[in-house]
Amino acid sequence: MKKLVILVLACLLLANVAFAVVDPDTNSMGFYFDANADIFELASGPYITVQVNVILTNPDFGVLNGYEFGYNIVGNYMLSGTTLMGVGPIDVGGSLGNHIVGLGAPMPTTPATILCILQVLLLDTNPVAFTLFGAVPSSIPGSNLPAVLLAGDVITSIGTSSFVGDPLVNAYINGTGVVAVEEVSWGQVKSVYR
Repeated sequence: MKKLVILVLACLLLANVAFAVVDPDTNSMGFYFDANADIFELASGPYITVQVNVILTNPDFGVLNGYEFGYNIVGNYMLSGTTLMGVGPIDVGGSLGNHIVGLGAPMPTTPATILCILQVLLLDTNPVAFTLFGAVPSSIPGSNLPAVLLAGDVITSIGTSSFVGDPLVNAYINGTGVVAVEEVSWGQVKSVYR
């Protein structure tokens, strides 16, 4: 009996770890620094390329046929790459930071479905803020939220995550509340005594 109880508890623990997503809301989209939608704040030094993921969290549908979102990044950075996920993505958004993507085949969803990967090169240690919103023009007139295309050509709005205390910001690098990496914080301490 003890072995059965321990086995059940171990399975429950593993299940919770495997599907742990920070954002508990259904059908939400945000910027994250990992593939599991766990890390939305990061500390980094300059001249480092950081992978930033746009992730759909906790979808209540099994597949999607397209997605759309716009974003704004504020800070001193260079965007060195953008990868849109899914089979045969066709982006008709027309500009950097505006993606309206149709897919060549349905894309299965998971509790943390990566839609886009950005490669962001940091040019200093000042904060970089990431904000997500709807594409322009939106497929849902009057909406400023990201959206997804489901089976049967159904388009639905998706909420955005905001964990950092600012409802307009989805993620930060070197922002408020982030513990600086040793190279960054030690350099700032040394500069005080110079």
